[in-house]
Amino acid sequence: MDMHQNERISRAIQLSGKRKREIADECGVAPSAITQWINGDTKALKAENVFALAKATGFRAEWLANGTGPEREGPTPATPLQPESNDSCNPIPVMTGSVPVVGKAVLGPEGYFEAMESPVEHSVGFLNIYSSDPDAYGLRVVGNSMNPRIKNNEFVLVEPSKNYVAGDEVLVKTTKGRAMIKEFIYYRDGQYRFDSVNADCDPIFIHEDEVAAVQYVGAIVKSARFTAVS
Repeated sequence: MDMHQNERISRAIQLSGKRKREIADECGVAPSAITQWINGDTKALKAENVFALAKATGFRAEWLANGTGPEREGPTPATPLQPESNDSCNPIPVMTGSVPVVGKAVLGPEGYFEAMESPVEHSVGFLNIYSSDPDAYGLRVVGNSMNPRIKNNEFVLVEPSKNYVAGDEVLVKTTKGRAMIKEFIYYRDGQYRFDSVNADCDPIFIHEDEVAAVQYVGAIVKSARFTAVS
């Protein structure tokens, strides 16, 4: 379906079953802004507006922004690897989706981030990847100190609402403002142990009072899956 962006927005609002005023309230904009988007004035349509509109209507942010991929989140039929036979199983559905990229993480020595941006409202684009975590976000990693596990300009998919277990990679944020990606080993007697994803670095031990957050890292994502939104 070949549509301009304003036509996609109009379709999403129409099929959502909601009034424009409801959509405007959920997006945090005036109803006149919705009217402008529908009429083709999308110059002021920012990434955060696209994600808010996607959440309000149930349509995918990537489709609303660029017309790529399916309209809505959810399963699409997978292509069978072999011709179907009488005893073949049904294809496993492939989940599609998009996750906001909220900024970049600049790597310093020993895998620490010297700077990190993470407010979702400042999204700079999105990753073409599915996550069942509604709070999921992506970070662009800048630097080579975690190579080859994470290469310069690759992305980290962080899923803060998901549980993690020993052996999982996590994003660790400390009360002193430092952040790093490590392998969670254990939490015992008020102390965390994290191992580096780079074998050259020693394990680190951090008391629970010094840990602000530990968030599950769901995937390392190639740059080809990133779509910028101006």
